[in-house]
Amino acid sequence: MKPSLRPKFLVFLGILVWSLVIAGSAAAQQPLTIAIPTDPDSFDPHRSVAAATGEIAFNIYEGLVKAGPDGSIQPALSSQWDISDDGLTYTFQLRHAYFHDGSRVTSSDVVFSLNRLRDPDISQRAGEYGVIESVTGLDGAVTIQLQRPHGPFLASLAEVAAAVIPEDAENLAQEPVGTGPYTFVEWRPNQEVRLQRFEDHWADVSPHFSVVSFAIVPDDNAAILSLKSGQIDIIPRLDPSLAHQVLDDRSLQVIPGPMNLVQLMALNNQRPPFDDVRVRQALAKAVDREELIVGAAWGHGTALYSGLSPAMEVYYRVGLEAVHNRDLDAARELLRQAGQERLEFTLDLPAPYQIHVQTGEILAQQLAAIGVRVHLNIIEWGTWLERVYNQRDYEATIVGLAGRLDPHSVLIRYQSDSSRNFFNFNNETYDQLIDDAMQATEDDRVELYQQAQEILAHEAAGIFIMDPEQLAVMRSGLQGWYNYPVYVIDAASLYE
Repeated sequence: MKPSLRPKFLVFLGILVWSLVIAGSAAAQQPLTIAIPTDPDSFDPHRSVAAATGEIAFNIYEGLVKAGPDGSIQPALSSQWDISDDGLTYTFQLRHAYFHDGSRVTSSDVVFSLNRLRDPDISQRAGEYGVIESVTGLDGAVTIQLQRPHGPFLASLAEVAAAVIPEDAENLAQEPVGTGPYTFVEWRPNQEVRLQRFEDHWADVSPHFSVVSFAIVPDDNAAILSLKSGQIDIIPRLDPSLAHQVLDDRSLQVIPGPMNLVQLMALNNQRPPFDDVRVRQALAKAVDREELIVGAAWGHGTALYSGLSPAMEVYYRVGLEAVHNRDLDAARELLRQAGQERLEFTLDLPAPYQIHVQTGEILAQQLAAIGVRVHLNIIEWGTWLERVYNQRDYEATIVGLAGRLDPHSVLIRYQSDSSRNFFNFNNETYDQLIDDAMQATEDDRVELYQQAQEILAHEAAGIFIMDPEQLAVMRSGLQGWYNYPVYVIDAASLYE
């Protein structure tokens, strides 16, 4: 009688199944790797100014409310809220939630966070929250009293800057502690920011990926090679000029969407010769935006003529292209009137953002047609943030200004006393329009913001260029990607 093969077969089958389980488990533990071009500037939500920080911090921090993919305001640490009829009192009910350090979120933490946010000695955004009169907490609720009605206030609480942090938090710049779906693990400068799924998050659904790695890859070509080789999984915002490298690759998927970003050549309005409106208007009339969109964004963009993107829908002022239609003769005449026929200036270009560098190179050629000589100066992102943005020590630069949920947060950049007004633009009528819009009804806000856009166009506060289209590229099989109208990456929504 032949010996039975059944015991050996069962042993083999058991080993095979266990091997598959181990392999599957190992695959599930592989981090989701997302390529981003620059390091964060600081993870302290009240001190950070870089949009690149916000895209990561969106997964770590939460405020009372948050942005939805459709631009709506959604509950976060507050489950519900009430606004008084006079628009002065906001009352938020807090949900049962925990910080990443294990401590319970209390009303005291919220009061501390919002008071820290509006402290000008700490916060870069204090001026934008100066409308707050007081913040008080009691019995799981927080009440915010405003000095005056402020239409965009709820949207401003959805910003990463309005994140709630523990009252005893320390060294947030390097070791952030929030309440979001992912908790901070480590930051290796110029290499990686690593996050871990937060198992005690208040949401009912836990993120699919247990580990998310944000890999710092300044070069888009290198990012594409890493994507194709499987080293990274997502490039959230591919430079459109490189789209041809991925569009025909069946192992990848490309998801386009509006970026709600204003790319412009910012001019230092207080530094001669740009303190002369005729010089700024001359440059605006010399720009061929369509050529810039084709040359720098491969046709993936919408021409802009003022400080708001059409992604802002009803607030966007149409028809402003007529203010500065391309007219080289008119541009030369304006320079002659200003005594600047031999104008020269330095254009600072942020190295990690190829679309801005390419735009600058083409723009320099366009301005040469009216006798303007542009010296291109490519600088590192950290240098740009410190010298150009913080110190306002520059003549001209090209950059993209990230969109917001409310037009106020975009257009306040040009108000004379705004900490974000690195253009040094100063116009009393504009300042008054922005102040009036904060307290106006919704219909009146639309009219006031459209008037504000007209001033930016006529005064050529900057040379507005385009809203590039956002191209998210990722490996096939990934699902759940959202193109938000704000500059964030929602890693918790992704799955496979």
